[in-house]
Amino acid sequence: MATRGTNLPRLGDFNQRAVLDAIRRHPEGISRVELGQLTGLTGQTISNITRRLLDDAVVGEGRRITAGRGKPRTLLQIRPERWHAVGVHIDPAQLTVLSLDLSGRVRARLTDPTPDVPDPEAVVRQIATLATEAVADVEPGSVLGLGVAAPGPIDADGGRLHRPPQLPGWQDVALRTDLHRATGWPVLLDKDVTAAVTGEHWSPEGTRGDFLYLYLGSGIAAGAVVNGAVHRGRTNNAGEVGEILTTRRPTSGDPRQHGKLHSTVMPGPLVRRARAAGLLDPRGESEVPAAFAELCRLADTGDRRAVRLLRTAATDLSVGAATLLNFLDLDTVVVGGPAWPPLERHQLPVLAATLPRLMVAHQQVQVRGSRLAADGAAQGAAALVLEHFLAPRASGLLME
Repeated sequence: MATRGTNLPRLGDFNQRAVLDAIRRHPEGISRVELGQLTGLTGQTISNITRRLLDDAVVGEGRRITAGRGKPRTLLQIRPERWHAVGVHIDPAQLTVLSLDLSGRVRARLTDPTPDVPDPEAVVRQIATLATEAVADVEPGSVLGLGVAAPGPIDADGGRLHRPPQLPGWQDVALRTDLHRATGWPVLLDKDVTAAVTGEHWSPEGTRGDFLYLYLGSGIAAGAVVNGAVHRGRTNNAGEVGEILTTRRPTSGDPRQHGKLHSTVMPGPLVRRARAAGLLDPRGESEVPAAFAELCRLADTGDRRAVRLLRTAATDLSVGAATLLNFLDLDTVVVGGPAWPPLERHQLPVLAATLPRLMVAHQQVQVRGSRLAADGAAQGAAALVLEHFLAPRASGLLME
């Protein structure tokens, strides 16, 4: 649903963003008449705004269409090259840096291993180098800023990482300020799952409406779009769902953690159970990512024990997802994150079959894999910058 505007002159900036957002969400083109119908703005207001957008080279005029009598309508389209944004995802295993154009398309993508030794200063320099490379082929003045997605908890007001459990040694790192100094660009910092939800919402394929988002990475988190806006919570740290109880089975080496979501569905616990069952070498010393990849490969080749293990985890994930869907009264769930692509083939059908039986109010549940695969957090971080400058309802995050 398009954002409705207002015809009061003092809110012209809001109206311009509403019109621009409507044009962006119609890549095939949209006429001025249709913009008025979508936004509720008068023809004169639409004319004034589109003239400014044309003068600023943010939009361009495309083909003309004739519908019935009257003057042919000229379609307006985004000029993707006019503005760009850079997004960074700081994952415990890998740094992902990419650039988006105004349409939301990825122009460049770069990755580097995250250093094993905690050294935030070195990581800042590494990110600055990758970010500069990601926009090397665009007009320098077209870069709006840099968005950063990182494991929580974060101090959104101060732009700091507040001792994230997944990044040992990163204690109260002033990431937003440090990256601003290193790049010279405006910088936004957000929690990785919230950024991933924003990326899904801003996807060039169009909004999904309201939905629950399950993020599977080194840990598990959840986000949501409710009433057309990304839910953030009071401190921008919404999303911690790992403590949800999903089963009574022993699932952890620590009895206090048995049955909790984070001990049932994540790569680490899955690898431990696979080793205990003899699926993987119980004496294996390979890192979890490599062992997890081998477990998924076994399932892909039809190993029944591997398939059963992944499907059981999907059933547990369904219980957690149903709890959240029922609480939020939503009927759509999207699953993504770095750990999801190798699991999707085995777990998506289980989620689709199991969730409807666990719902209270909804007869049908849509279950979808993320359109952004493992890059959702990085793409969402860049989308945060575009949203900050261009969307009618920005995130409210502070920018350095």
